[in-house]
Amino acid sequence: MNRGTAHRLTDTRGSAYLQRRAAKSRLVVLSVDGLHPSLYRCAKELGVKVPNIEEVARRGASAESCETIYPSSTYPAHTTLVTGVVPRVHGIYSHLASLDPTERARPWHWFAAAINVPTLWNLGRAHGLRTAAISWPVSAGAPIDFNIPEIWDPAVPDPHRDFVTVARHSTPGLFEEVAAALKPGTHPAPDHLRGEAGIYLWRKNNPDLMLIHFVGYDALAHRHGPRSHQALQALEHTDQEIGRIRDAVAGEKRTTLVVVSDHGFLPVHREVAPLTILKEEGLFDTRGKKHPELKRLGTVHAGGSFAAFWLEEPEAADRHALDRALHRLMETGAIAEVVDRAKLEQLGSDPDAEWILDAADGFCFSGRFDGPAVGEESKDRGTHGHLPSRAGMEASFIVTGPEVAPGKNLGRVRLAEVAPTLAQFMGLDLRELAGVEEPLILGN
Repeated sequence: MNRGTAHRLTDTRGSAYLQRRAAKSRLVVLSVDGLHPSLYRCAKELGVKVPNIEEVARRGASAESCETIYPSSTYPAHTTLVTGVVPRVHGIYSHLASLDPTERARPWHWFAAAINVPTLWNLGRAHGLRTAAISWPVSAGAPIDFNIPEIWDPAVPDPHRDFVTVARHSTPGLFEEVAAALKPGTHPAPDHLRGEAGIYLWRKNNPDLMLIHFVGYDALAHRHGPRSHQALQALEHTDQEIGRIRDAVAGEKRTTLVVVSDHGFLPVHREVAPLTILKEEGLFDTRGKKHPELKRLGTVHAGGSFAAFWLEEPEAADRHALDRALHRLMETGAIAEVVDRAKLEQLGSDPDAEWILDAADGFCFSGRFDGPAVGEESKDRGTHGHLPSRAGMEASFIVTGPEVAPGKNLGRVRLAEVAPTLAQFMGLDLRELAGVEEPLILGN
C-alpha cells in the first residue's frame, strides 16, 4: 500500500557540474544501522574495538546523541537522513509498504517514488553532481547515477542472498559490473560487499555524493542483543570497512566523511502479540478460515512500536472492539504508552494511525495471530522502534572534513538536522523546502 508520491527536480547537468565540483566538498555518508553513540564513545568500557569510528570522531565533530524519529525504525529514519524532514512530511512512516497484517509476504518501502519531498540525490542531480548509493533504504528507482538499492523479494528466506532482485533494480548493468570486479565468492559478508562496492564506485566513477548502508550490527543485535558478543563482533567488522573506505577517500582533500546511524537499540526478552487479542475481539475475519483475513483494521509492528489504522470508516461496533482490545493489551503490562493522534502530530509521525503502542522495557511486538498475547520468550534479543525520548534509542552523527573543526562536541542534535548539513557541504541548500532545519555549525 503506497501512500506517497515522487518529487522530482529539474536536471541541469552540464557546465554547472564542473563549477559546483570545483567549489565544494565531495561527500561520503556511511550509515551504521543501529549504532548507538555509547558504542564508540564508551568502546573501551564495553570491550568493543572500533578504532576507525573513534578516529573519525577525534578528527572531526560528533554529537553526544542524535534524536531519531518515531517510530525509530530504519526506513523512515534513513528517509529523514536524506530529506531533512520528519515522516509526516516525507511520507515514509514504516519499513512496511503494506498495512495488511494478514498478508503473507508484506512488501517493504523499497521505492523512492514513495518519498514526497526532494532528497539529497534529487538536489545533487538538479545541480549537476554525480551520485552513488549502495543498499540505501527507499532508493530503488531513484534518479541516482550509480545505484545498487536495498531491495529483495519478501518471499525469500534470506534477503542478503537475493541478488537477482537487487540486480534487476540497480542502475542497468551496474550490479553485474561490480560483482565481476569484486569476485565476492560463495558467502560474502553483506557489509564487506558494501564496503568493497563503495570503494570500487568511488575510484571508478568519482561520485560527489556516495551513500552506503551497513547492516551487520543491526542484524546481530536483533538476534542476540545489542551488547552481545556476536553483535559487537559484527560492529568491529563494519568498523574495518569504514577504515578501508576512509583510507580510500583520504587522497581527495575536498572529501567530507560522515558516519551516521538511524536509531539505537534496547534489549528484550519477551514478546507481546496484539494481533491475538485483536483477532479475539473480531477485528479480523476468522469464520471458517484457516488464516485470519483483513476486515477494516490495518496494523504495522516495528519492534518497539505497534500501529493500528482504520482502512475504511469503522462501524460503532468496530470502535468498541478496538477499545476493548486496547484495554486488554494495557492489562498485560507490556505496553509503556499509548501514543494518541495529538502526540503523533507533535512527533511528526504517521497521520493515519489511530494510535501507536510503545512497548514496555524488555518487550517487543510480534506479528503472530496465535498463541498467548504475551509470550514467555522473544525470538529477538534486541529491538528498536520506540519513542525517540526512550534512553537507548539515540542515533549517531560524526563528520570529518576540511570545513569541520576537529574534536568539536555538537551536544544533542536531531536526525532532521543531518540532511541540510550534508547539503551545505555540497554547496546545496535544502532549506528551500518548508520545514527543513537549519544546518549544524561544524566549524570553529
